[in-house]
Amino acid sequence: MTFVIPNHFLDKEPQNVISTDNIFTVSYISKKNNDNIVVRNVMHVMIMLVKGKKHLQYKNTKKILKAGDIFFLTQGNYFMREVLGKDGKYESIMVCFDDTFVLDFIAKYKVELDTSLQSAVVSFTSSGALKGLMQSYLQYMHASFEHKGEIVKLKTEEIFLHLLDEKKIEFCAYLKEVATSSKERLRYVLEANLDLLTSVDDMCKLTRLSKSELRAKMKSTFSMQPKEWLDSKRLEEATLLLKNSDDTIGSIATTCGYSTLSWFGVQFKKVYGVSPKVYREQNR
Repeated sequence: MTFVIPNHFLDKEPQNVISTDNIFTVSYISKKNNDNIVVRNVMHVMIMLVKGKKHLQYKNTKKILKAGDIFFLTQGNYFMREVLGKDGKYESIMVCFDDTFVLDFIAKYKVELDTSLQSAVVSFTSSGALKGLMQSYLQYMHASFEHKGEIVKLKTEEIFLHLLDEKKIEFCAYLKEVATSSKERLRYVLEANLDLLTSVDDMCKLTRLSKSELRAKMKSTFSMQPKEWLDSKRLEEATLLLKNSDDTIGSIATTCGYSTLSWFGVQFKKVYGVSPKVYREQNR
């Protein structure tokens, strides 16, 4: 089971999403244990665990989180397992936010990121005050207010400020990770989800950018047009498979997003000067 967050909720369950500026907030409830969940965050995420437990794995980091805990993940790919609570429910609030929200927060409250630490994953065990903030957040999530989006955004800032006071070193390590990698965010999002991309439309959907916005950002980041970049990445993947796998050339063409073997051969030869078959023979 794979989820692209927040895209999954924006596409499949928009009625459950509170949107404002650069924040998307979702109340998520499940009534079954879910194993082997792959979560691909294309934004950063704060998760408040209301009921149940979550097992989280990211690179060499493993955590078991319980109800009342709150944790933060940067954009990236994570493996998770959800375990139901005693009442037969898993429940959490997910708050997705982009670099701009974090950078604006740092500037607004004059946060000094003087720590040398950086961390893509941080978690906090609920204290009395933090538990109260989470309960307040829950009340607004399920209430009907004209300015609910703005209130939820302020509630998110309130939790950030509380963690700055209570767990400054750990939370600043997270903020610094976001801030220092913000210029390369587009690269991280696209390269981490390359297997989901077969067209420029897919790139726009993943990044939630219009074609004109994507072209501008691709030019700035890669000095390439979106299709040019995508084609180069697909061919890079093809060379790795040709050198290191026993897959047929037809299978490799399909894996790399080419609709026909002949078109794959034409594009490959245009860049590498030889056919995929010859390339494999020369590089085995």
